[in-house]
Amino acid sequence: MATNANGIEVATYDPRKVNLILNGKIITGFSSDGVITISRNEDIVSTTVGVKGDVAYSENANESGNIAFTLMDTSSSLPYVRELALKRRPVQITITNANDVGAVQVAEEDCRVLKPADANAGKEVGGQQINIFVPFLNFR
Repeated sequence: MATNANGIEVATYDPRKVNLILNGKIITGFSSDGVITISRNEDIVSTTVGVKGDVAYSENANESGNIAFTLMDTSSSLPYVRELALKRRPVQITITNANDVGAVQVAEEDCRVLKPADANAGKEVGGQQINIFVPFLNFR
């Protein structure tokens, strides 16, 4: 990231520097709105505020998460991801981001594709959202 003469920060993001890998295979054919969303399933802490304003925090032991992404119906990776779901076996997922700013890395094992992608046929190429359950989601 650079700062220009006016003191404004300027950053460049390149989606080609982001890769999603399932069991060692690079996934390709993301839809034009093919955002990869990495999220925890629950808040990491919950709060309780008493009658007089006392505050207590409860740490949440649930560190599971979800990774969602959308592939085009024409993606060569779509049959592979469907097969992973149908095999009902754990998968390893890795997300790498080589951008300079805001890069988050994820590398987790024992994940599961929650369901096979839908099969659609229409006038134009559509997209299929894939959801992967991550039992322990660690942002790096």
